[in-house]
Amino acid sequence: MLEKTEITEEDYECLAKGIATGVGIGVLIGIFTGNIIFTFALGGVIGILMSLGCSFFRKYKKGSKKII
Repeated sequence: MLEKTEITEEDYECLAKGIATGVGIGVLIGIFTGNIIFTFALGGVIGILMSLGCSFFRKYKKGSKKII
């Protein structure tokens, strides 16, 4: 169970890049829509979810190589 909750340096890097990218895109969209605060927050949440998905996919892919 502890292996599943363990966060590696790659996961931290992916999370940081995901948040930064999501927030940046959110601010740019917010400039055009006129609602910067909402799109900033939405971009951050989407960045976190995408980085978690990337992390789970990487762990799944890494686990499947051990089986084969």
